[in-house]
Amino acid sequence: MTDQHQQPDPAVAVVTDRAAQRAKELGASEALETLRAELEHRPRLGRLIRTVTEGAQQVELYSTRIEGDRAEGRPALNVVHAYAPAPPWPPTVRIAAVVPEDPPHPAP
Repeated sequence: MTDQHQQPDPAVAVVTDRAAQRAKELGASEALETLRAELEHRPRLGRLIRTVTEGAQQVELYSTRIEGDRAEGRPALNVVHAYAPAPPWPPTVRIAAVVPEDPPHPAP
Protein backbone atom coordinates (compact mmCIF):
# COMPACT_ATOMS: atom_id res chain seq x y z
CA MET A 1 0.00 0.00 0.00
CA THR A 2 1.38 3.39 -1.00
CA ASP A 3 0.99 6.44 1.21
CA GLN A 4 -0.42 9.19 -1.03
CA HIS A 5 1.63 11.79 0.87
CA GLN A 6 4.90 9.91 0.43
CA GLN A 7 7.28 11.66 -1.94
CA PRO A 8 8.07 9.55 -5.00
CA ASP A 9 11.67 8.67 -5.72
CA PRO A 10 13.42 11.43 -7.63
CA ALA A 11 13.77 11.13 -11.37
CA VAL A 12 17.14 10.88 -13.07
CA ALA A 13 17.46 14.20 -14.93
CA VAL A 14 20.08 14.81 -17.62
CA VAL A 15 20.90 17.51 -20.14
CA THR A 16 21.61 16.44 -23.71
CA ASP A 17 24.94 17.52 -25.19
CA ARG A 18 23.19 19.83 -27.66
CA ALA A 19 21.10 21.54 -24.96
CA ALA A 20 24.19 21.97 -22.75
CA GLN A 21 26.13 23.52 -25.64
CA ARG A 22 23.28 25.91 -26.46
CA ALA A 23 22.96 26.94 -22.80
CA LYS A 24 26.71 27.61 -22.69
CA GLU A 25 26.47 29.77 -25.83
CA LEU A 26 23.67 31.77 -24.21
CA GLY A 27 25.42 32.13 -20.84
CA ALA A 28 22.78 30.02 -19.13
CA SER A 29 24.69 26.93 -17.97
CA GLU A 30 24.14 27.69 -14.28
CA ALA A 31 20.43 28.44 -14.77
CA LEU A 32 20.01 25.22 -16.75
CA GLU A 33 21.72 23.20 -14.01
CA THR A 34 19.35 24.73 -11.46
CA LEU A 35 16.39 23.70 -13.61
CA ARG A 36 17.83 20.19 -14.07
CA ALA A 37 18.09 19.77 -10.28
CA GLU A 38 14.50 20.98 -9.84
CA LEU A 39 13.24 18.56 -12.50
CA GLU A 40 14.59 15.64 -10.45
CA HIS A 41 11.86 16.39 -7.91
CA ARG A 42 9.23 18.05 -10.14
CA PRO A 43 9.55 16.33 -13.54
CA ARG A 44 6.17 17.62 -14.73
CA LEU A 45 7.22 21.25 -14.26
CA GLY A 46 6.07 23.50 -17.08
CA ARG A 47 3.38 23.27 -19.73
CA LEU A 48 2.54 19.87 -21.17
CA ILE A 49 3.07 20.01 -24.94
CA ARG A 50 2.04 16.47 -25.80
CA THR A 51 2.46 12.81 -24.94
CA VAL A 52 4.18 10.45 -27.37
CA THR A 53 5.10 6.77 -27.38
CA GLU A 54 8.74 5.66 -27.68
CA GLY A 55 8.69 1.89 -28.03
CA ALA A 56 6.37 0.74 -25.26
CA GLN A 57 7.13 3.79 -23.08
CA GLN A 58 4.87 6.84 -22.78
CA VAL A 59 6.92 10.05 -22.86
CA GLU A 60 5.53 13.43 -21.83
CA LEU A 61 6.98 16.55 -23.48
CA TYR A 62 7.01 19.79 -21.49
CA SER A 63 8.04 23.38 -22.12
CA THR A 64 9.18 25.67 -19.33
CA ARG A 65 10.73 29.12 -19.17
CA ILE A 66 13.89 30.44 -17.56
CA GLU A 67 13.60 34.16 -16.93
CA GLY A 68 16.16 36.40 -18.58
CA ASP A 69 18.80 38.27 -16.61
CA ARG A 70 19.61 41.73 -17.97
CA ALA A 71 22.57 42.12 -15.60
CA GLU A 72 24.16 38.99 -17.10
CA GLY A 73 22.97 39.80 -20.62
CA ARG A 74 21.01 36.55 -20.80
CA PRO A 75 17.70 36.44 -22.68
CA ALA A 76 14.67 34.58 -21.41
CA LEU A 77 14.83 30.96 -22.53
CA ASN A 78 12.33 28.29 -23.44
CA VAL A 79 13.43 24.82 -22.38
CA VAL A 80 11.89 21.60 -23.69
CA HIS A 81 12.22 18.42 -21.65
CA ALA A 82 10.93 14.88 -22.00
CA TYR A 83 9.69 12.97 -18.96
CA ALA A 84 9.45 9.17 -19.03
CA PRO A 85 7.63 8.06 -15.88
CA ALA A 86 8.37 4.62 -14.45
CA PRO A 87 8.21 1.78 -15.29
CA PRO A 88 10.89 1.07 -16.34
CA TRP A 89 12.58 2.26 -13.22
CA PRO A 90 13.80 4.90 -12.49
CA PRO A 91 11.75 7.68 -14.10
CA THR A 92 13.89 9.87 -16.35
CA VAL A 93 13.97 13.46 -17.60
CA ARG A 94 15.94 14.60 -20.66
CA ILE A 95 16.40 18.31 -21.24
CA ALA A 96 16.50 18.35 -25.02
CA ALA A 97 16.32 21.96 -26.23
CA VAL A 98 17.20 25.45 -25.03
CA VAL A 99 15.87 28.27 -27.22
CA PRO A 100 16.13 32.02 -26.56
CA GLU A 101 12.89 33.98 -26.69
CA ASP A 102 12.67 36.71 -29.26
CA PRO A 103 13.23 40.11 -27.67
CA PRO A 104 10.15 42.35 -27.65
CA HIS A 105 9.96 44.59 -30.69
CA PRO A 106 9.46 48.31 -30.07
CA ALA A 107 6.09 49.67 -31.14
CA PRO A 108 6.19 51.69 -34.40
